[in-house]
Amino acid sequence: MNNTTLRIRDMVCGRCVDTVRTELTRLGYAVTEVGLGSATIAGELTETQLDTIRRVLEEQGFSLLTDRRAMLVNQVKTLIEQTLNREDLGETKWRFSDLIQQAFSLDYDTISSLFSQAEGITLEKYIISKRLDKVKEKLVYTDLTLADIAYQTGYSSVAHLSNQFKQQIGLTPSYFRKVRQEKLELQQQHVATD
Repeated sequence: MNNTTLRIRDMVCGRCVDTVRTELTRLGYAVTEVGLGSATIAGELTETQLDTIRRVLEEQGFSLLTDRRAMLVNQVKTLIEQTLNREDLGETKWRFSDLIQQAFSLDYDTISSLFSQAEGITLEKYIISKRLDKVKEKLVYTDLTLADIAYQTGYSSVAHLSNQFKQQIGLTPSYFRKVRQEKLELQQQHVATD
């Protein structure tokens, strides 16, 4: 029996994986694997079944990809997310352009051009945006120093991270650290009043 692999757009976290698995199982499919950007189902699907899956996924905020270009863009996004979630990101010297080119066996400029056409934003700006989202997350939810965050997100220095952060976000990293402190104070006040 053949398996069908579905390419799914906007799957960016573990909850997304769980949601897709739950919905496909609820529809009665034998789900063999679900990961960021894809799900594999035992057997082949008819157009009617694909339409049903498409509708259910759209209700959950996802979209089923059928266009090869859209699938490539989604796979690039998934690679970027997976890379930024790696714990050992700062341990080796690497560049996203090399990583993407190697993963897809296509020239980086070709991939970048396809990405820009499909998303309306350059691949470089998308990577910077996702990287800075990860920095913001670490500033608000961890006690890591800015130096540790720069290292873990692949920045060459704190200065580079700070400059790019201020330039792209319009705020300083210390502002987000302050948000963390305010959250902690509110939580402590809430605990004290209970």
